[in-house]
Amino acid sequence: MIKTNAIFHRKMIEIEAQPCVIEAIELMNQEQYDSFSRNMLADRDFIRDRKKDMYVDENGTMHCLLVINEDSGDGIVIDSSGYDYARYVGFMPNIKPYIDQQISHVADQIFKEASENTSNGSWAVFFDEIEEHYDLSVTANNGIGTLLLNELQSREEIAEISLEDNCFDLTLYLDFCKNLNPDEHEQNIGM
Repeated sequence: MIKTNAIFHRKMIEIEAQPCVIEAIELMNQEQYDSFSRNMLADRDFIRDRKKDMYVDENGTMHCLLVINEDSGDGIVIDSSGYDYARYVGFMPNIKPYIDQQISHVADQIFKEASENTSNGSWAVFFDEIEEHYDLSVTANNGIGTLLLNELQSREEIAEISLEDNCFDLTLYLDFCKNLNPDEHEQNIGM
């Protein structure tokens, strides 16, 4: 038996899915998620703070905030349309594993690029580059940046990482760098 949650509509003629882009993520524990999902029309600070991330573009694509229940993995995608409450919503069952997979993929690519190109173990990856190459909107405070930072911090290949205003600043362990400058590598070993 496989258990999940779903929203059912009676006698639907067709399913009209609307394309959306997740611009920000808000993680909640079970208690916070239950409180939010049972009173969706209440004004919320986390929605007010991210109103600029929620809009419909000229192609009809919704740019949204995703609320994720960290315990169950379910999510609610939101377009507030300029309001402080969840004006338009969609339920996304079991979305957390998908988000985790996407974040992990981008972290893999960031590490691959860094390990193949750094000559001294240092590497910076800018948020606009991440968006351009991987279609992932990252800022220091949109929730996505935090998820990606946590994923990169969990990698054994990365000695240090810091989240800056517009980039991640990485230091890789030299054993994982494929393009080291031999002079710098020997200087580091001799220290």
